[in-house]
Amino acid sequence: MAFDIALKNGNIFNGKEFIGKSNIYINNGKIVKVSKEELDAKQEIDAMDMFVMPGLIDAHMHISGIKGGSLLKLMFERPEYRTIRATKWLEKLLLAGFTTVRDCGDPISISLAKAVKEGIIKGPNVIAAGRPITQTFGHGELSHDIPLEVSETTGFSEICDGTESCIHAARKVLREGSDFIKIFATGGVLSQRDKPENPQLTYDEIKVIVNEAEKVGTYVAAHAHGDKGARIAIEAGIKTLEHGTLLQDETLKLMIEKKVTLTPTLSIQEVIYRHGKEIGVDEWGLEKIAMVRDSISSVVKKAKDYGITIITGTDLGFETGLEDIDIGKNWMEIVLLIEIGGLTPVEALRAATYNSSIAININSGLIDSGKEADLIIINGNPLEDIKDISKVSYVIKDGKIEVEERKIKN
Repeated sequence: MAFDIALKNGNIFNGKEFIGKSNIYINNGKIVKVSKEELDAKQEIDAMDMFVMPGLIDAHMHISGIKGGSLLKLMFERPEYRTIRATKWLEKLLLAGFTTVRDCGDPISISLAKAVKEGIIKGPNVIAAGRPITQTFGHGELSHDIPLEVSETTGFSEICDGTESCIHAARKVLREGSDFIKIFATGGVLSQRDKPENPQLTYDEIKVIVNEAEKVGTYVAAHAHGDKGARIAIEAGIKTLEHGTLLQDETLKLMIEKKVTLTPTLSIQEVIYRHGKEIGVDEWGLEKIAMVRDSISSVVKKAKDYGITIITGTDLGFETGLEDIDIGKNWMEIVLLIEIGGLTPVEALRAATYNSSIAININSGLIDSGKEADLIIINGNPLEDIKDISKVSYVIKDGKIEVEERKIKN
């Protein structure tokens, strides 16, 4: 019996470690065998002198379809137009080697996920939060000058206060089709008058949201910069902590105890810090970025030392038009984990593959029998030069060749 696809002679990083030269055999969308044996296949790719690894995962982004750094466009630009623009984002991400992305909050993400699954548009598989949950005067409102009823009408976030309201909010976003629930447990950088260190939502409010998620077999991801709000969210049972820029040692230790992962989202912080004014970030974002950006390097290094599972997420939610960090260049998060976070190349690649797959509960991110055949082939060696991660020549998603070498422009 011939296999559907064989990737031969590649130098393999399996998602956990580098295992050297071997062959990968694929049938019915799954990896069937990893072996040095020479076996027949209907379609073969010779990966001689190339680097083979699991498809990349961006475990925190916002497929919003907006341009420029002001998130107020999320509230006032027509969602139909944003959706059309976002389809082009997904194409760029697939070309860049991303086979899965987790959207951490945008109403259009659920429809985009369905469109990719049904083959209507090309792109990575999308794990969608849909509308995130926020308190009144929370990060999810973005602007605190507009009337509350206008904020509610725009529908970007589900606003809730008190446990009964939070139960209803959780059930509502799950009913809308969310794969997991995203909450805002502290203030943020790109929202107007709340500060990153401000706790948001109480323990009881978060706990009932977690309970609703667990009842249907899913989990809660929490935006949290400040230490107090992060600790409340961790104690209430969230599974992935996003940003974590101001975490203290005791909270980091609690993450180990509770098996909570950390998504440092270095890309968005660098974009705002380096280029915020030129791309139109609102004034309040420019004022708040230095504090969180200055702290995150130490947090990531401590998280690594403590043994916290670190996963990759850019938090990109708009096209920047920049040469260094933009939609389709999401691999820069891997580079920044090394340059800013102190990870080794192996650790950074593991964060972008195996670690992320376990955290967001998908059956890929590891080259092993029984796993989904989401794979990329790189014309270079990112273990020697991490920026070679940009040199993607082939992308295989769900066992199908989606991108071939001749179509790639580096």
